[in-house]
Amino acid sequence: MMKYSRKLIACATLAMFVIVMTAVAIAAESSVDWGRGVIRVVGNGVGNAKYARKPGQYRLTARQAARMDAQRKLVDAIEGVQVTAESSMKDFELEYDVVKTASAGLIKNATEVGDAKFFDDGTCEVVMEMNMYGAKNSVASAAFLPFKNEKKSAFPKPKNKTVINNTTIINNNYTGLVVDCSGMDINYVMSPVIKNAEGTPIYGHENLDYDKIIVTGMASYADDAYDNISRARAGNNPLVVKAVKLSDLNANPVVSVEDADKILAANSHDKFLDNCSVVFVK
Repeated sequence: MMKYSRKLIACATLAMFVIVMTAVAIAAESSVDWGRGVIRVVGNGVGNAKYARKPGQYRLTARQAARMDAQRKLVDAIEGVQVTAESSMKDFELEYDVVKTASAGLIKNATEVGDAKFFDDGTCEVVMEMNMYGAKNSVASAAFLPFKNEKKSAFPKPKNKTVINNTTIINNNYTGLVVDCSGMDINYVMSPVIKNAEGTPIYGHENLDYDKIIVTGMASYADDAYDNISRARAGNNPLVVKAVKLSDLNANPVVSVEDADKILAANSHDKFLDNCSVVFVK
């Protein structure tokens, strides 16, 4: 009885190991590059056996199978993209049929990157990418569709009203905003919110133009306040502030009330929030 139990445990452990390793392999075949703003997947396929004696046809069917596999993985990858702290694309599909329809259409416009790879065992590998942002055929164009007809809200006023006339702030000609969240393990989302320490949102999709959001996205995630990703979005003279913490499943940065006032006062002059010139240092 003891030997039998040990065999069951061994088999169960092996099965669990295979499941975990399979999950890791699947995850490795798709990724969201938030820096470049693309979803990338690797598709694999094998040719149709009936063309085994026709190498050209066999390779063609292997490539078609690989592309179909990549498209299936793109669907899974899109569904997993976090739109807000608590909602993924899959959650949105359950609520908005129009988003589901738009997401399905995106797959047809995915781009094959580089040349297909053919292997001695008859398999083929292709890499496909889809843009996260862009006016057409982007994930953002589907993700933000439910918000398209929402009325735009003005940015809030600084809590300390005198700061809006502070010449040290408004004459600095800031090109963007960098919120330093380093060491906090920030989670990436398409629709982040910046709040002050009292919980008041100072930056969110409701403050922005829909067309601007889907073309550029609301923020970039960079390794440093002045690296290439940061400079490309926030420019060479960003206002840099340190987040005091993260909220909402570690997705939304929280800044001090004083820094929030400084951000809002500077933006009233330089409009970097309006232009989505926002970077989070991860």
